[in-house]
Amino acid sequence: MSNQRKPILPLLLEKKPVELVKPAKQTSCETLSLSTLDNDLFNEVMYATIYVFKANQKNLNDPVSLLRKALSELLVHYYPLSGKLMRSESNGKLQLVYLGEGVPFEVATSTLDLSSLNYIENLDDQVALRLVPDIEIDYESNVCYHPLALQVTKFACGGFTIGTALTHAVCDGYGVAQIIHALTELAAGKTEPSVKPVWQRERLVGKIDNKPGKVPGSHIDGLLATSPYLPTTDVVTEIINIPAGDIKRLKDSLMRECEYLKESFTTYEVLSSYVWKLRSRALKLNPDGITVLGVAVGIRHVLDPPLPKGYYGNAYIDVYVELTVREVEESSIFNIASRVKKAKKTAYEKGYIEEELTNTERLMRDDVMFEGISDGLFFLTDWRNIGWFGSMDFGWNEPVNLRPLTQRESTVHVGMVLKPSKLDPSMEGGVKVIMKLPRDAMVEFKREMAAMNKLYFGDTN
Repeated sequence: MSNQRKPILPLLLEKKPVELVKPAKQTSCETLSLSTLDNDLFNEVMYATIYVFKANQKNLNDPVSLLRKALSELLVHYYPLSGKLMRSESNGKLQLVYLGEGVPFEVATSTLDLSSLNYIENLDDQVALRLVPDIEIDYESNVCYHPLALQVTKFACGGFTIGTALTHAVCDGYGVAQIIHALTELAAGKTEPSVKPVWQRERLVGKIDNKPGKVPGSHIDGLLATSPYLPTTDVVTEIINIPAGDIKRLKDSLMRECEYLKESFTTYEVLSSYVWKLRSRALKLNPDGITVLGVAVGIRHVLDPPLPKGYYGNAYIDVYVELTVREVEESSIFNIASRVKKAKKTAYEKGYIEEELTNTERLMRDDVMFEGISDGLFFLTDWRNIGWFGSMDFGWNEPVNLRPLTQRESTVHVGMVLKPSKLDPSMEGGVKVIMKLPRDAMVEFKREMAAMNKLYFGDTN
């Protein structure tokens, strides 16, 4: 396993004024309600994604012109994205209101070659954010904002990046992939997206009752682990590459622990257990405190009937594994992975899904959320199988890299598992893990990882 340092390189951009791209044809002017999952307070955040395309010397087309036209055509099908997010005066819930403004579209140029930035693989987060539209939103007072914005940045080498800012309140990762694939299909000359968008947000609206909301984590408030490194604003990001061979060896070591079991472990179950253990050590969490691993589980296929293929709203449920820090330290990777597997299965239970939807409605009604110490909370999200890579060739082949970003301070509690970039053939079949930690804790994390690698893989690097 290896991690990569992100140099802070100069990235001076020349930006043109923002323009608003409207639908190519007249569209519906209705006001649309969102689902219970869309309205979850933790989903009201703008996520940025950067797609990196190498130059194609045989293609003389201008990607900006193609994408501007494609965006206009996209908004005919995804017309809600040309509206603005506002809160209902009656119940305070988010809704999309069509005001006829369109989607912000920015164009920037750089005198650098993408290769000098290693195709943004090692770029510092704050520098990389220059490649996406401004996503700073005052969520307390600014309750009227665009759900989508795009920026195309052209580099001297002929390559370019597409930077998107999309609110999590309108779509999850699967939905983002669906929207961007549709955009590039239209840019490639198709007359309509191969997957037709479906709204149907009423499918995931919880029932309302008079019971008080159960605030997640409230039953262990005061018992959660604390770290000497938190809170802090000095947070750093590391991209950790894990080759396919290391993943196999880690899985094999688990299977040797349970020779009598026929059940295997997924890559996520193994890695989440591994990273959770290392993170707890790196943060020096107090041994008697409780640490929680949060797992997002997709439920599109488990609903009855399943959600249609074109549904692009939030369709996942969070499940949790709670252990004391001492239990995490003393448990084997096999034991932790077994708990993760068991927790994931609860998300497929009809009763669990219904209760989660109803409880989210209660929490919104009561306007309450967890406000305790969150040092020991860790969410590791798996972005590998939502369709981000592939089906995006509109004249410059598939993107060679993809980089998700967010500005919220709470991201110190979030890690991401992604497919590796296509820049390193030796990483075929492997994964990359993006971690955010306080600077001093990151030093500890890398030290612990080196020791764990030596234990499992004989890695002496």
